[in-house]
Amino acid sequence: MKLSELEKGQKAIIKEIDLPEELKQRLHSLGLVKNELIHVCRVGFMKGSFYLKINFDSCVIVSKNEADHIEVELAGKGMRHRWGKRFFDGCQSCCQEE
Repeated sequence: MKLSELEKGQKAIIKEIDLPEELKQRLHSLGLVKNELIHVCRVGFMKGSFYLKINFDSCVIVSKNEADHIEVELAGKGMRHRWGKRFFDGCQSCCQEE
């Protein structure tokens, strides 16, 4: 499955990045590496961009073109705040695994 197919609130593990070497190196420097857990926090208008959290440590935004070349595997349903709203903001005090 491609990263561009994920919806807001899903989490996945990166399996493969199939991009030119210099672009792959840029993504690696941002923390997008193989076997890394990512959380889709937001999806831009018409899925034009993807706002990702990497292990609750850093945030990156990737374009749809980049997301089309990143192979992922779903890793669960996501997180949910105690009051029920589903999203990933990294607040470890109240976010709970679903």
